[in-house]
Amino acid sequence: MVMNELLLPDLFTLLDSLDWGISIFDENGKFLWVNRYVLKCSGRPRKFYEGKSVYDFQSLGILDTPVCSEVFRLKKKVTHLQYSYTGSGTLGEFIVTATPIFDSNGNVKYAVADRMDVRHLKARHELVLRERQQHDASKIKVESKKLELIYRSGVMEKLVKDVERAAAVASVILLQGESGTGKEVFAHYIHENSPYRNGPMIEINCASMPESLLESELFGYTKGAFTGALNTGKEGLIEAADKGTLFLDEINSMPLGLQAKLLRVLESKSITRIGSTKPIDVDFRLIAATNRSLVECVEERIFRADLYYRLNVIPVTIPPLRERKEDIPVLTDFFLDKFCDRYSLQKKFAKRVYRTFEAYSWPGNVRELKNIVERMVIMSTVSTITINEIPQSMFSENGFPAGPEPEMDEKERIRRALEINNGHREKTARYLNISRRTLQYKLKKYGLN
Repeated sequence: MVMNELLLPDLFTLLDSLDWGISIFDENGKFLWVNRYVLKCSGRPRKFYEGKSVYDFQSLGILDTPVCSEVFRLKKKVTHLQYSYTGSGTLGEFIVTATPIFDSNGNVKYAVADRMDVRHLKARHELVLRERQQHDASKIKVESKKLELIYRSGVMEKLVKDVERAAAVASVILLQGESGTGKEVFAHYIHENSPYRNGPMIEINCASMPESLLESELFGYTKGAFTGALNTGKEGLIEAADKGTLFLDEINSMPLGLQAKLLRVLESKSITRIGSTKPIDVDFRLIAATNRSLVECVEERIFRADLYYRLNVIPVTIPPLRERKEDIPVLTDFFLDKFCDRYSLQKKFAKRVYRTFEAYSWPGNVRELKNIVERMVIMSTVSTITINEIPQSMFSENGFPAGPEPEMDEKERIRRALEINNGHREKTARYLNISRRTLQYKLKKYGLN
């Protein structure tokens, strides 16, 4: 084409390597050159573009709005959402930005347009965002300081001894308990007291992402396995947990298809990346956690019975805080010291605060206690924090602490969680140990919007 005479071959090679479309036009809107991405996306050869203008493409129904026409008219950069048919015959959605290039007289001599596939852009953005989150939340965690469990009750003392015996072997451990009881803390304690303590601890919440992303995060993928995949491929979290511990939280939320793949991994001690046929041997300790009865999930046919039996080797049930009242004072002091140290404060609780805490049912368990202590430490203006600083949501209508409510329905739990977190939905979702999408669904279901 004409532009081949004006530009260096190395520049064309560079433009051809880009992962988005580049088109160059003359002052009449005629195509001078397009890069390989445009050819790949449209399914047309370069020869097809020779002598044609964007207006021809509009009349042929290939695209709807020629962005270049506005560039020549307005003499400035223009960005539009554009729809055009791809080589597969489907209608694609693109973000197109056209930039004018002026001659010495200030007239638009050329226009350069870049186009990005919206679907591809969204997929890549989601993938990069997920990888950054996983780098923060699911990265290798090897603690230099030994984790300490905080408790005083006899029931917890027995539980911790049982957990320590279980941690010493390589068997699968299933942590069960209500949201906020400390399943993640126990998972770390097990890892640090296990034969795998010198290896990585990899965590992932099975309810935090859609099935397609969860599969790629768990099993990894090869180069070009799917649209938006990294050119280098990616190691999965199961593979990354080799010689260490894999912690799968909210495993009851894992889709059935992935449950079958996980079962094969546990049986064969190997994984196969998406897009590959070559198995990779892995050796890791699995800890699974659930806030629902897996037996009920099996009965509802949302959880595989064979996987349940494979996970239920060493079941550990963490009791709710209302069933171990003796632990409330020591946990309160632990969080009080923690937040006073974090915020450089010197505060203490009045005795009546402890009594009120012990009378409360704690539907959100240890997580709720932690959040309330932090709020009281931050918001109080006195050194001795009194009962007046306790959030009103902890009291019943008659002004007394809410009593034990083991059968509290889900709607009330969510309503209280919203109050505790001042209506902040992301914090409420974390507080309830559910995904924000699940919270949105439940808010709509119960009319709490």
